[in-house]
Amino acid sequence: MRTSWMLILLAIPSLMGSVLLMRLADAGQSLQVQQLVAALIGIVYVLWTDRTSRLHRTETSSSKAQQIQHALVLLVLMLVGLAACFAFSESTHPSRWLKLGPLRLYLSAAVLPLALYQLVRLDWRMQFSAVANMVFMLAFAMLLALQPDVSQLAAFSLATVFIVWHRAGSFVQKIAFTLALCLLCCWCWQQPDPLQPVPYVEGVIQLAMSAGIVAMLAAVLSLALIPLGLFYIGIKRDSPELIPIALYYIVIMICAYVGLTPMPLLGFGAGPVLGYFAVLVGRRDF
Repeated sequence: MRTSWMLILLAIPSLMGSVLLMRLADAGQSLQVQQLVAALIGIVYVLWTDRTSRLHRTETSSSKAQQIQHALVLLVLMLVGLAACFAFSESTHPSRWLKLGPLRLYLSAAVLPLALYQLVRLDWRMQFSAVANMVFMLAFAMLLALQPDVSQLAAFSLATVFIVWHRAGSFVQKIAFTLALCLLCCWCWQQPDPLQPVPYVEGVIQLAMSAGIVAMLAAVLSLALIPLGLFYIGIKRDSPELIPIALYYIVIMICAYVGLTPMPLLGFGAGPVLGYFAVLVGRRDF
């Protein structure tokens, strides 16, 4: 089975469970439709990219310099997008959303998985400058701390520390990088967050628990499939770039369980759904 299909199948139980849990919580039908539309857009785009990239690869392949340039452009655009969230900030809410007409996109959840994929490829595959890569990582971390978004910052920090420490290089630089991220996480944790957990966003496990032990076990299993699948594919199919992303999702899921951030895919939100499928698109694009 192709890796793209495996990664899509890993997400299906959580996506279907998110709709069932939204119905259980009496969430509006428009929210359920929005969740399904985001998932369908992601799946269709992944399959289309999978097909076109295979056809294109038979004709030509990008040089290493072109791939590095492509990754750097994407990273800069994602940083600009995160910075743009501050233009839509409200005094009573954190600066986490990018307004798209009547919709608000949780941008960090949409871009960080792909950002991690680009960063790890630059570090491990392309042997891009370690210092320059750390600068990009710290730029993302600083914007997350300023939003403030301690969950995304903690998940991103763990993943990037794993990336940095699994490449040969200066021990002093690695220590300084790790300490800088720890300080940012501590500072971000102290910032007030006025948002309260929503049952079908952050509290989906507790919501499933209210429906019975079978529903709770099904919800936990559907969530576990995502990081476990990423670990398995990363190890068995020579795609180690997926391992830091699996670590990212583990931290996000823990933070979601304690009510700090939306549960990816199983909870409502287009940002986490698009973020997951963006990695699949990025994987084929390279």
